[in-house]
Amino acid sequence: NEYKSYLSRMVNSSDFLRSKKQIYVKLKLIDGNEELTSVVIDENYTNNNIKELFKLKCDVNDEFVVMKLRNQSGSIVPFTYASFENNTRDSPYVLEAVLPHSSVKRLPRSISNDATYSIEDQVRGLAARVTALEEAMVQLPAKRKEKIESDLAQIDGQISFLQKKMDQATKSSWEGKFLRHPLW
Repeated sequence: NEYKSYLSRMVNSSDFLRSKKQIYVKLKLIDGNEELTSVVIDENYTNNNIKELFKLKCDVNDEFVVMKLRNQSGSIVPFTYASFENNTRDSPYVLEAVLPHSSVKRLPRSISNDATYSIEDQVRGLAARVTALEEAMVQLPAKRKEKIESDLAQIDGQISFLQKKMDQATKSSWEGKFLRHPLW
C-alpha cells in the first residue's frame, strides 16, 4: 500500500511538472522601468487567467492597459499555453504594458488646401451639368416634335412601298383549271 501511494505521488508529481511551463519575461512598464522575472504557467490556464497572472506580475490594476507579449524576434505572441516555449534568462519574452493607442502617432486634424480645391471643382462641375439640363429642358418639346415627324415620314414611306408591292402581287386571276398538269 505504501509503495502504491509512493508510485501515485510520483506519477502525480511528474504530471505536475509536465503540465507547467516556466518562462522568463522582461517587463516593460508604463513608467519606463524594465525588470526580468519568471512566470510559471499551468496547462489548464485560460487566456484570461494568463493575462491576469501577467498583470499581477506587473502590478497593473488598470483594466484599460493593453498587454503586448513579444518573442525574441519581436512578433506578438498570444496569451495561450500552447504558444509559449521554454526559454532562458538570456532570451526572454518581452511584455509591454501600454495605454490604449499609445503606439499610434496622432496626425494633425486639418483639411489641406488641395481637398478644398477639389471640392470646389466638384461643385463647379455639378453646377455646369445642372445649367446644361435646364437649357435642354427648354428645347425638349421642339426636339420631341421633330423626332415624331421624322419617324412618321419614315413609316409613311415604308407603307407606300409595301402598298405598291401588294398591288403588283394581286393582279393575277384564277381561271378555274390548270393549263398544264402540275408535277406533284
